[in-house]
Amino acid sequence: MRALSQDERETLLIRVLSQGRGSLEYAKDLLASASDPQSEPPEPENEEDSWCICGVCRRMQDEQENVCCRKRTCVTSYIMFNNICLDRGVLELAIRARCDIRADLPDYSTQSYRKAAYRQYTLWKYGKLGRGNRRILPSCVVTMIRQGYPAPDGRYMGYRQS
Repeated sequence: MRALSQDERETLLIRVLSQGRGSLEYAKDLLASASDPQSEPPEPENEEDSWCICGVCRRMQDEQENVCCRKRTCVTSYIMFNNICLDRGVLELAIRARCDIRADLPDYSTQSYRKAAYRQYTLWKYGKLGRGNRRILPSCVVTMIRQGYPAPDGRYMGYRQS
């Protein structure tokens, strides 16, 4: 933190506080993503993105991931989405519950929060899924979750059919 300029500290503080999150790791990841222009989602290409109805979706790397929530008012604007899928406390509890069931040690990295957010949306929208029963999450949902819990290097796994 001491290596940051005053402007960088203020920008970081505003972003962290405005999103209701406060861990040092999260702040560092935000700063890393802010300085990496590739981590920002691409602007929509309206002519080619006719598959998007909500207007929030971004073109994904894999064509099969170009799925929309199909709502005129994007599902990511719902209070319930923010409460269930982006709230740090809810995701922390989901991480702890999953680790308790699996007898793992909790991992509170941004990657762990991101994966918990994907699971939370899946449970909210589809109920329990599992091996052989997978769903591709809407691009708008993935984009919002990645913005809330960015990967420091800007690289993401994407959808896997397993």
